[in-house]
Amino acid sequence: MTKIEVMTNQIKLAPLFNPEEGKAVVSPLGNETGYWAGAPTVLFDEKDETFYLYYRLRNPRGHGENERGFEVRIASSKDGENFTDVWSLHKKQLNSSSIERSSLVKVKDDLYRLYISYVDPADNRWRIDVVEAETPASFDVEKRQKVLTASDREGVEGVKDPYIMKHEEMYYMYFVYAEGLKGAEENGMHGTGDVHNTGLAVAPTGLAVSSDGLNFEWKHTVLPVSEAGWDQYQSRVTTIIPFEGTYTVLWDGSVGVEQNYEEKVALAVTADLKTFAKINVEGPVLETNLKKAVRYVDAIIHDGHIWYYYEYTRADGAHELRLCKVGL
Repeated sequence: MTKIEVMTNQIKLAPLFNPEEGKAVVSPLGNETGYWAGAPTVLFDEKDETFYLYYRLRNPRGHGENERGFEVRIASSKDGENFTDVWSLHKKQLNSSSIERSSLVKVKDDLYRLYISYVDPADNRWRIDVVEAETPASFDVEKRQKVLTASDREGVEGVKDPYIMKHEEMYYMYFVYAEGLKGAEENGMHGTGDVHNTGLAVAPTGLAVSSDGLNFEWKHTVLPVSEAGWDQYQSRVTTIIPFEGTYTVLWDGSVGVEQNYEEKVALAVTADLKTFAKINVEGPVLETNLKKAVRYVDAIIHDGHIWYYYEYTRADGAHELRLCKVGL
């Protein structure tokens, strides 16, 4: 056995959920393919005993300023199931063609951060910025500052979908980055403002670290795409769950550009948040009964359960944001 095989055989993984048993907490704006509500990140604020949920709304192309990922929102809830919107951001406020998954983090009392993933209007590449506020309802994107862009590393065509963890006074940021395929023309990658939908780049997960959560140093790739197989196009970390002395990692995989919007969930493990081992190399562990997407999972441990929030493809083709709780 290899060291990785020994590692994965000896650890205990966090219990997973049944996507079909989830409850819809945010519905899309339409009932057909191209309408989405999803890309969640969630936190439970112990100070005011409130859940805060960030999510993204998407409409199909052809809706002008309200197409693609046109708006993101933060909602609050006392029970984690019934949410009321308290903040929103339209893509036109960033002069962007789309906003995607972002990471909502509480740093300390009266200090929250939102790490925003959006298409940079300057070069049509995905980038990550951060904005601070005293409450999740008071973010002012005019005060945002750069965290990571494609130009920070040679050969990178975009960075998006950040997931932030704080561990031993250090911030760990996991993010998807677009790595152009050999021979791909740069102009073809960025004409639509979404390199991930061109088939000209793959999307592994990178790691950057920071002592203050503002100035990050790009380290290395923690979850590469495979050379062949179901995850050869994308391997995107979406949540990390501390469990039984190690960490259970959920990530989205896809075989090619045809699954760019219909990724599925697999598992990995890490003991140090720096070195990851994939468990599901043959195929995903979570998908819908119709073999459609379960993706962008985020999870928190609360009240003796793991609360899983995730994006789910319905039978009508629209995506809704669901919650499924699993007892520990």
